Amino acid sequence: MYEQGTVHILYKRLLTLYPRGFRDELEESMVQTFNDLYQEKRQTKKAWFGFVFWMFIETTIGIIHEHLLVLTQGDPMKNNLTNLRSPALISLLFVIPFIIMETVNTQNLNAIFNVPLFGIMWLLSMLFILTAMPIVQNLWRTGNSIVASPIILMIRVVFLALLVWMWFSILIDQMPCFLGVPNCD
Repeated sequence: MYEQGTVHILYKRLLTLYPRGFRDELEESMVQTFNDLYQEKRQTKKAWFGFVFWMFIETTIGIIHEHLLVLTQGDPMKNNLTNLRSPALISLLFVIPFIIMETVNTQNLNAIFNVPLFGIMWLLSMLFILTAMPIVQNLWRTGNSIVASPIILMIRVVFLALLVWMWFSILIDQMPCFLGVPNCD
């Protein structure tokens, strides 16, 4: 009984990662569907753990998909830049592999986790997404009329190139640390 409550709580928390408009419309029905299917699996004593595992995987994929749609098409429920959740989550996806690499490959277990490094990598990727969002949204909505304001487009492209250069410079510099090279700075 305890595991049942835990599974439901974890699923509800996972659903909070959806964009607000999607969550407001579909969260209640998703929770109800999950509860019904979970109860059915538990009563028939079929592979309920596999069911829970795949539901969490599918929901996570759906969350990423919805955030990508928000980035490319804009959130119809809230179309302004105050919604930073999608860029923040997607930026985190860029940084997590390197966090895992450094954590797994660190030979000194007393080493301090490099918060500033990963924070800067996360911030640079988030700024990249925030800068690229209007370009992608403009392309998505109007087709090929990207050159409607060429000066602003040029400034954004130069800024995007600067962000990419900084991110990859950090990545190349820190790659030995991520791979677990001893005495890495």
